[in-house]
Amino acid sequence: MSILRKASPLLSWAGLLIASSAWIINTQLGEILPYLDCQQQARFSAMASFVGATVACVAGAVSWQSAGRANKSDPLATSAFAGSLSALSAAVFAFALSMQGIASLVLSGCER
Repeated sequence: MSILRKASPLLSWAGLLIASSAWIINTQLGEILPYLDCQQQARFSAMASFVGATVACVAGAVSWQSAGRANKSDPLATSAFAGSLSALSAAVFAFALSMQGIASLVLSGCER
């Protein structure tokens, strides 16, 4: 049995698990980084959001590929549904992260 076949159930859920974790981490960083943004006149909040959105997109692509492989081997497989659901969830999280990044570009962090 190949390593890819053993890791396939985990790859199916990668989009949901990794993208939601990136959003959780970015939400916590959103509480901390505005102070640093204001002091340094930098956009660390925006960078963190866009990095998180990129991570979510990559995790969604991995889940989508996993769903495609599962569809080819068994069209009624649960892992195909899980991979598709996970990829779509990753797209939602990537959208939320990109909106947080755009908001942090508009606001400087010094507003009170």
